[in-house]
Amino acid sequence: MNMLTGQEGQNMLRLPKYDRTIFDYAIIIIGYLFMPLGLVLALIRFMGSHFKNYRKPANISLLYHVFVGGFVQMMVLVIYMTSSDAVDTATLITMLILFTVLLLLPASGFAASAAKARFKFSQLAQAYVQLINANGVRYLGNLSEQTGQSESDVRRDILYLQSHGVLAAELVINEGRTTAAPQEHFREGLSSLPGSAGGQAQPVPQPAAAPVPPQLPKSVRCPGCGAQNTVSPGQSKNCDYCGTTIAYS
Repeated sequence: MNMLTGQEGQNMLRLPKYDRTIFDYAIIIIGYLFMPLGLVLALIRFMGSHFKNYRKPANISLLYHVFVGGFVQMMVLVIYMTSSDAVDTATLITMLILFTVLLLLPASGFAASAAKARFKFSQLAQAYVQLINANGVRYLGNLSEQTGQSESDVRRDILYLQSHGVLAAELVINEGRTTAAPQEHFREGLSSLPGSAGGQAQPVPQPAAAPVPPQLPKSVRCPGCGAQNTVSPGQSKNCDYCGTTIAYS
């Protein structure tokens, strides 16, 4: 079986190149024997399972084989007609060009699309492995947000990867999503400060408060006579000239 191989840390990510079933192989055989029926079956298979990410490469590959099978059948017909001198050279060339345009060109397009879909799913599978095994993500909602897939797609993809041993069979992915609590973010921020040890939050040193300058005696104008009087801090005195009480302010 052809396998897709990718590197994820020290582990090899291995998936079937085209995960075909017995029904898929039957469609391919029918496509090479009788293209119209093979095309109908391939389209039925396409419409019934193409919503699954892991089925897309195999479904597109079915169309490729059906169109190649149709071209092979037409070539057999052309060879038969040529051997029986039923067509002239100009007609033969026209038929070859027509069959190439109608069958081989679409087949080459399907081949390229299948390879692209295979590569895309391989990248998606590696993203799942990275998020689950390396980052410890265990919620469908978070995986959906990170990969851009719907939660139902994520669920199907994970079951598929588990069935092929890419992810552990005992892995449990929870419904919904989770976010780190604000306190956890706060602790994480503190633990990254210089001087933190063992992942424990350390108090942030506060700058020393500036010393309060001492109060000194000052000259205060008397509200009664207007004369200047020297008043000590926190005290009051009577004016030296008129006796009015003057407060330190």
